[in-house]
Amino acid sequence: MQRKGYAVVAIALLLAGLLPAVGLVAPLPPPPLPVEVMEPVEEVHTFGYATTAENPAVANITRLQISPSHKHVRLQPGEEEEFTVNVKNMEDEAVNVRPQVVIPPYGEHFAEEDWITVTPSSAELPAKGKQKFKVNVKIPKDAETGYYSMQIAFTNDTFPTPYPEPYPNYVNTLHLSIDVWEPPKIEIMPTWIHDRIEAGKECTYEIKIKNKKDEPVAINPKIEGEEVYGRYKQVIPAEGWVTISAPAFVGANSEATVKVTVKVPSTAETGIYEGIINLNIDDDSIKEWDQRVHLNIEVWKQPSTPFTDTFEVHQGEDFSVEITVRQFEYRHYGRREPVEPSFSVTLVSPLGERIQPEASKTVKTAHVSVGKGFLPPWEEKSESIYRVTSMEYTEIYTVKNATAGIWTLEILPKDAEDIEYKITIGGEE
Repeated sequence: MQRKGYAVVAIALLLAGLLPAVGLVAPLPPPPLPVEVMEPVEEVHTFGYATTAENPAVANITRLQISPSHKHVRLQPGEEEEFTVNVKNMEDEAVNVRPQVVIPPYGEHFAEEDWITVTPSSAELPAKGKQKFKVNVKIPKDAETGYYSMQIAFTNDTFPTPYPEPYPNYVNTLHLSIDVWEPPKIEIMPTWIHDRIEAGKECTYEIKIKNKKDEPVAINPKIEGEEVYGRYKQVIPAEGWVTISAPAFVGANSEATVKVTVKVPSTAETGIYEGIINLNIDDDSIKEWDQRVHLNIEVWKQPSTPFTDTFEVHQGEDFSVEITVRQFEYRHYGRREPVEPSFSVTLVSPLGERIQPEASKTVKTAHVSVGKGFLPPWEEKSESIYRVTSMEYTEIYTVKNATAGIWTLEILPKDAEDIEYKITIGGEE
């Protein structure tokens, strides 16, 4: 009876076009299994990495506030320095803090863990509590000069990463950089020459090399082109512009002078020209970049026509003209003597008379720096601690009982950066 029932159903389906007309009639498929409804999984994003509630990679990171978080010290071999680090527990429960020194496995120089001592070596910080740690940095006497980088990790918490790392990336750290240095055995002054030279003129500079070693060192200064950055800068030509005169050696415990003459052709275009004087000192105690003197020359041309202005005076009025010209010495860093500005003045009367007036008052003003920002440490105690940073001249001209009409003032500056003038008509100046 069952087979008959199946046959009847099959015939009915066949007539309805729901089964193929050829071949055996396939049995009906079993009913579908019940679908299991999955609960949504909460996704948590922390530190830029996706984690799930079942695998909270960053859920248990301890939050500490560390101040300072970066520290730089500069010490000589055999010296030491101590500083304080303040650590605050930002959690609502107590945290055990145990500082450890972490040395990155890369860099030009590698420090040792025993260079750093942290006191106390561990501490229990209550919820929202604070603790001061003393960090002592002691450089061995035989340490090489150079830059060293390390961390002090106050907990073992690390940043999660989606890939393996060569060493742990700790979260609660103080980044410490150490500059181990020694006073140079070879001193160079200046290491930068910046001047403003008129086209067709020349200027000579002196570079002092002081050798503090007990043996002579060979030198061979050469001008080199420098990669120029800037739209309007050019490279100083090695041939024709620069002449260098220097001895072959700097004697033991003595000083030598390298003379550099820059002659700018009269056909040179105005603008900034740069180059490097490589002293080529044959000694391993001075690094290559420390024996390079940067040469920066601004080529310019003196104005040939005066600056002019007009003003009106009534008949019989007195007037005075006060003129100031300035020169800023940062434009001439490396010259032995400051550049003094000057100017000539002409007054043209309403009748066309050209008058070269005599100054009724002259004022010279100079600004002097006391070593700051210009000199290396070994020069701070020398007589060259004083440096003129700017120079200006002011002259006042007075005309009594002037002719009525339009007067013209002409000012032709020389070696000046800028001009300032004031015209006072009537009354006292």
